[in-house]
Amino acid sequence: MKQLSNHVELLRKRINKGIGSLFEDMLPESMIQQILAEEDISYRKRLYTPFVTLWTWLHQVLDKDKSCKNAVSRVVSCLAVHTPPSTRTGAYCRARGRIKEILILRLLRHTAKQLRQQVQQQDQILWHGRRIWVVDGSTVTAADTQENQAKYPQSKSQADGCGFPIINIAAVFCLFTGALLETAIGSLHIHEINLFRSIYQYLQAGDIALGDRLYGTYAEICLTKEMMVDSVFRIHWRRKTDFRMGKIIGCHDHIVQWKKRGTCSRGLSPDLYKRLPDEVKVREVRYKVEVKGFRPNEITLATTLLDSGEYPKEELAQLYELRWGVEIDLRHLKTTMRMEHLPNKTPHMVRNELYMHLLAYNLVRTLMFQAGVTYQVAPIRLSFQATIQHLLNFSQELAHESKSRMRQRIHEELLYSISKERLPTRPGRVEPRLKKRRPKSYGWLKKPRNQLKAVMIA
Repeated sequence: MKQLSNHVELLRKRINKGIGSLFEDMLPESMIQQILAEEDISYRKRLYTPFVTLWTWLHQVLDKDKSCKNAVSRVVSCLAVHTPPSTRTGAYCRARGRIKEILILRLLRHTAKQLRQQVQQQDQILWHGRRIWVVDGSTVTAADTQENQAKYPQSKSQADGCGFPIINIAAVFCLFTGALLETAIGSLHIHEINLFRSIYQYLQAGDIALGDRLYGTYAEICLTKEMMVDSVFRIHWRRKTDFRMGKIIGCHDHIVQWKKRGTCSRGLSPDLYKRLPDEVKVREVRYKVEVKGFRPNEITLATTLLDSGEYPKEELAQLYELRWGVEIDLRHLKTTMRMEHLPNKTPHMVRNELYMHLLAYNLVRTLMFQAGVTYQVAPIRLSFQATIQHLLNFSQELAHESKSRMRQRIHEELLYSISKERLPTRPGRVEPRLKKRRPKSYGWLKKPRNQLKAVMIA
């Protein structure tokens, strides 16, 4: 028992000196203990305590090698001169399974809140002194197990045994830092717009919601306005716009009254439909996007920002073009951090793995924000991949350095290195979505794998 206590204490010190020291304000050990106490969660004394497990897991999702074997190897290396534990992954995997979903979710929301407060203090990265939150959705797949299929069934058009369970995600990102404010997950049969409605409460009065045409509906505009949140959405494809009507402000810029439909739409609950006002005042703006070699594309926006003096048409167009940044944020999560497929075999672990990726994502965005503010660079213009590389490499040096002055210097050098990883500005860039490298000429799996194995054995 004494040896176990010594191992746990050594791991705590190594984490607090290394990667944990970079986020001591965002994710201190005291915060983890406080949440455990508030949620009445207790664990037996083991090597993989909640604190050790969480930070090992965070390091795992950031690393290029995401295997549990690699994560356990890192723990063993920290205790190499103190009778290291077994290199088997069973204890670590069971420790991950014991972590409660609410713990990770509350830590994620805490980091989002901390970063949101820091953003509020930086006027230079606000738009007209207001925070902009971009809403969008995506999907990820999970391991093809019976439990996952029951909770997150695959598409009905997919043959049994050939597809994967699909998790639907709706998320809200900060436009100027890329940080994640809140997310909602569900099965493929829950529409993205309904997932978004479940996270309205995390927006605050004075904020601005920015989204594509999926959100440009009467209900979404009214529901955000009800919370004193303005919206800038691309108008829904079913709504027709006549710029000869209403109060004309300028060319293809007017204010009109939208009226509630006489019947409740299929995707809207009756209670929510009753809450909607009978009409709402909306400003509609249309502009053209011209790309060389292509026909001009007309985009019509619906917004509750009615003051054309404070919010000119040109600035609204520029703001909506920045919405593309949310696609990059999702690409960082799914491609850079390789969250597109979660190999976990149970819904509980799928959700935990998903939330751990989002928590790690917010911590990386925090470092990018700190580097941007320190060296006067827009955080969104810094390289996400390079930040992860610097974070993992510099944290190793911090873990081995004991002098406070040298540790401070390493931290400053980390922020400086991140600030130099600037991305080029390439507006209007168009690339073909094609692959040059040909895949192997194997056929497609069109039957369950066990059936094909039986044929091969026979």
